[in-house]
Amino acid sequence: MPGSLYGKRILTTRPTHQSANWCAQLQAAGAQVDNIPMLAIKPLREASALQAIKSRILSFDQVQEAIFVSQNAVHHGVDWLEDYWPQLPQGPHYYAIGSATAKALQARGIPCEQNRGHMTSEDLLTLPSLQQVTGHRILIFCGIGGRSLIGNTLRARGARVTYCALYRRTLPPCAPDALAKYPATPDAISVHSGESLANLAHCIVQSARGQLRHAALVCPSARVAKQARALGFKHPHSAQNASDKAMLAALRSALD
Repeated sequence: MPGSLYGKRILTTRPTHQSANWCAQLQAAGAQVDNIPMLAIKPLREASALQAIKSRILSFDQVQEAIFVSQNAVHHGVDWLEDYWPQLPQGPHYYAIGSATAKALQARGIPCEQNRGHMTSEDLLTLPSLQQVTGHRILIFCGIGGRSLIGNTLRARGARVTYCALYRRTLPPCAPDALAKYPATPDAISVHSGESLANLAHCIVQSARGQLRHAALVCPSARVAKQARALGFKHPHSAQNASDKAMLAALRSALD
């Protein structure tokens, strides 16, 4: 059937704790699935970082808008909020980047605003409620690094933006060796973020597996696909967003 994944071998790169559902969907579509995580999420433990987080959490009742950039930001950020605010303040309005992040917030009992089924950073910045934010205190729950588009744009609109960095994204130490020992030649590789892509490119060099750049590479956006081309990948394909549904559709199209 057109777009079938039956008999296709897919190499996925999601962090171990986030890979199960994605791998299960690929297997249900008939694919053979291998997973070599190219990203690990490590909560910040340094005393200075913990003090900074605590300071932002204690002043949460002064925030007008709270933005969560990922499921990991929800997991760690809401844990902190619940430790210090058994009943959340009524003032903040909540926003999520991506449908999975929105579902994670809702699972914790926190409704969030969306204008589309799968909101990107660019989509979020078009929301009417974020156009007139002069003087607003906005807190962005995130990891260290990442895109600065949201914060920079909201500051340009007059908002007082603060980041609450909760975790860092790292390359799993075993990833280069695991890729070097990977015996298969996949039909396609999936990456769910620019960080995962950069780590994959690094591991390809370290493991001398340059042929992997010739596999179809499914990316979560045109921006990441452009990054992939710059890194030497020959067949990048962009999904509409990073949701499993969109990534699966892009994968089917890439292998059709």
